[in-house]
Amino acid sequence: MNRSQTRLSEIELNRKLKGFGLLRRALFLSCAVFVLLSTPRIAQAQTQPAIAGRVTDQESAAIVRADVELRNAANSETRRAITDDAGQFSFSPVPPGEYKIIVSMKGFRQLTVASVNATEPKTYNLDLQLEPGDVLETVVVTGTRSEQEIGKIASAVSVITQEEIQQGQRVSTLEESLKRVSGVRVEDELGGNGSRVRIIVRGAGTRANSPAGSGVRGVKVLVDGLPKNNAGGSAQDLTNIDLQSAQRIEVLKGPSSVLYGNQSGGVVNILTEDPPTKTTIAYRQTFGAYGLFKEHLKGGGRYGKLGFFGSVYRNDQDGYRRQSSFHNTGFHSKLNFDINPRSNMLLIFDYDNNYQQSPGPLTEARFRQDPRQADPTFVTNDVFAVVKEFRFGAVYHRELFGQDDLEVTTYIAPRRLGPFQQIGVFIAQQFVNRGINARYFNARSVGKFGNRFTVGLEYQNTPIRTTTTSRVTNLVTSDLNEHANTAGVYVLEEFSILPNLTLTAGGRYDYVRFQSQNFATNSAEVGRIFRRFTPKIGVAYQPLANLSLYGNFSQGFETPVIGELRILPGGAFGFNANLDPQTSTNYEAGARGSLLQQRITFDVAVFRQNVNDFISPFGAFPNNSFQNVGDVKQKGFEFASSVTLAPRLVFTTSYTYSDFVFETFNNGISNFAGNRLPGVPKHSVFGELRYELPVGIYGAVESQYVGRFFTNDGNQFTNPPYSVTNLRFGYNQRESERRLRFTPFIGINNVFDRKYSAFAIINDSARRFFNPLPGVNIYGGFGVSFQ
Repeated sequence: MNRSQTRLSEIELNRKLKGFGLLRRALFLSCAVFVLLSTPRIAQAQTQPAIAGRVTDQESAAIVRADVELRNAANSETRRAITDDAGQFSFSPVPPGEYKIIVSMKGFRQLTVASVNATEPKTYNLDLQLEPGDVLETVVVTGTRSEQEIGKIASAVSVITQEEIQQGQRVSTLEESLKRVSGVRVEDELGGNGSRVRIIVRGAGTRANSPAGSGVRGVKVLVDGLPKNNAGGSAQDLTNIDLQSAQRIEVLKGPSSVLYGNQSGGVVNILTEDPPTKTTIAYRQTFGAYGLFKEHLKGGGRYGKLGFFGSVYRNDQDGYRRQSSFHNTGFHSKLNFDINPRSNMLLIFDYDNNYQQSPGPLTEARFRQDPRQADPTFVTNDVFAVVKEFRFGAVYHRELFGQDDLEVTTYIAPRRLGPFQQIGVFIAQQFVNRGINARYFNARSVGKFGNRFTVGLEYQNTPIRTTTTSRVTNLVTSDLNEHANTAGVYVLEEFSILPNLTLTAGGRYDYVRFQSQNFATNSAEVGRIFRRFTPKIGVAYQPLANLSLYGNFSQGFETPVIGELRILPGGAFGFNANLDPQTSTNYEAGARGSLLQQRITFDVAVFRQNVNDFISPFGAFPNNSFQNVGDVKQKGFEFASSVTLAPRLVFTTSYTYSDFVFETFNNGISNFAGNRLPGVPKHSVFGELRYELPVGIYGAVESQYVGRFFTNDGNQFTNPPYSVTNLRFGYNQRESERRLRFTPFIGINNVFDRKYSAFAIINDSARRFFNPLPGVNIYGGFGVSFQ
C-alpha cells in the first residue's frame, strides 16, 4: 500500500464516518418514538391517588438527590423520582393499588416501605428517615466472582462510581477514572483517545511496550464480565469500551490467578448500564482542543420481560502530536430477557471500527526540543493501524433451589487488525477470541455457620493469523498461523466462623498452550505448554460495623503472551522456546472503613510480593523481544480516603508507595541486582476537591503527582517526575419531576501547561523512551436526556 492508497483509505473511512450521523439520527428518532409511546397518559389528579413524602437523616435534615423507587405490587411497574432541595418527592397521580417504596442514597442504608395502600383519591404523605450506611456494605462482584459486600472480602478491591467516571469528564480513556485508585496506573501513549494505554497494577503490566506487541498484559480487563484479553493473556487495545455507558468500574489488586487464571496480576472490570426501568434516551456531545469532537447517544427501557439498553458513539481527534489523528465509531447494546422468575438471559452486542496514526516514541533530546513532533522514521513510513472488532456475549443465569445459582457465559469476538503500516513492513492480523465458562454458587449455611461456595470452569481459544509483507519487495516475509488455548478450573470457599469473621480459601489449576507455524518458510509447527496451580488463603474480620480488617496469601503466574513468544532476540519473527512464565507470591494486610458517620472513609493496604523469572523487554521498539531476567522483591503501601469537609464539599485523595527492586538479575550481559524495577515510580499522589451547590452547579479541581521512574533495567535513564492539574465545571439539572434534563460542562486539563510523558518505552535500545502528552487544553460539551 503506497501513500496515495493510504489517503484513499482515509477518504473511504471518512465516508463511512459520515454514515454515523444517519445511524445516530435513526436511533434517536426510534428512541423518541418509543419514549412517546411508552409515556403514560396523564390522568385526572383529582380522581386518582398520589404518593408524596420527605426523606431525611437521623437529625431530620433533608437528604437531597436520594433515589426513590415506586413499585406497583400488582404488575411490578416501576417509577422513579429524585428528592429535591427540601428532600421531597412526589408521584402524582398513581393508579389505585398497593405499592412498595425503596429509597437509596450513597452513604445511607437502603430503606424499604413494604406496603402503601393508595386506594382513595388523595395524597398519601410519608416521612422517611434513612440510617447511616457504611462503605463496607458496598456490593461488588469482581472480588469473589459473585455478589459480596466489600467488607467481607479478603482482598484489596476498589470501586469507581458512574459519577466519578463521567461527570464533567471527557470520558475518553480509563486513565481519567483509574488514576484515583492507589496502586494502579494507566499510562496513555497517545494523549487522550484511549486506544493505546498500559494498565499497571502493583507493577504487573510494565512490559506492555508497544502497539506492535500486545498493549495490555499482566492485567485482566473485563467488560461486563467478558474478557478483553485473548486466550494468551494480552489485550491489544481498549477502544471497544464505551465508558460513557459505564455504570461502575471494579478493580481487584494483587495476584488474582485463583479466580481469573493466567495474566491476572490485577483485574479491571468495567460494568455497563443495565436496561433502565423507565424508558430513557440521552445524547452527549464533547468538543475541544486538538480537533476533539465526540458524540454519544444511548437509550433503553423495559417492555414486559424484555429490557434493552443501547448506545452508538463517534470519536474524532486530530491529536496533540503530529501524525496522531484518531477516528472511532461503534455501538454497544444489551438485551435482558426474564425467562421466568428464576432465570434470565443477557445478550451483549458490540462493534468498534477505529483508525489510528502513530507518531512513535521520542528520544529525550527530541522530547525537550518539540514534544509535539513525531519520530521521523514513523513519519517516513506513515505508520498507522485500522482495527475492526465485533463482540457477542450471552450470559444465562438461573436460581436453582433458593440459595444457589448457576451461570453460564459464552462469547465470541472476531477482530481484524490492518493491514497496517509499520516500519518497513505491512502487517495484517486476524483472530477470533472465543470462550465459554460456567460458575456454580451455593450460599447454604453449614449448621450455624455461614458458607459461600463457588466452583467454576473456563475455556478460551484464540486462533491468530499474522501476515508480514515487505514494503520494499512486496514479498511475504512471515505468515504465522498461531493458536492460544487456556483451560482452568477453580474452587473458592468463604466460611464464616462468626458473623463478623470470614475465612477464604481457594485454588485454581490452569492449562495454557501456544502453537505457532510459519507458512511463509514452511517451518514445522512448534509449541509450548504451561501448567500451574495457584492457591489463595485469606481472612476478613469486622470488629466494628464500620471497620474491616483483612489479610491474605496468594500466588499468581503470567505466561509469555503470544506477542512476546513470536519475536526472537534481534527482533525477527519466530517462536521463542526459552521464555518461561513469571510467578508471584503475595502477602498482604489491609483495613477499610469509615469514621464520623461516613464523613471520612479510608482504605489502606500493605503488601510484599516476590516475583520470580521476571519477563523484561529488550531491543529496539517496535520489535522488542523478551527474556527472563531474574527475581523482583516488591514492597508496597497504598492509601485512599474521602473526607466530607462540609455539606457537598468533598476531598478525595490516594497515595501509592512502591519499593520494587531486582533481588537477582542476569540478562546474559549485565548484572543489575539491586536496581529498581523500571516503569514504576516510588511515589504517586492523587487529590481532588469537589463542591456542588444545591441547585446542581458543581466544580472540581484535581491534581496528580507521579515521581520519577527508570526507563531501563540498568537505571541509567529516567522519566522525569511530573504533576498535572485539571479543572471541571458543570451543571446537573435536578431530576425530580422533570422529564427533560440539560447538563452542560467544561474542563481545562493540564492547567499549568506541564511538559511531560507518562508512557515510557522500557529498555528501548535506541533510547526513544518518551511519548509526550498534551499541554494545557480546554474541552466542553453538553448532555440532554429525556425520560
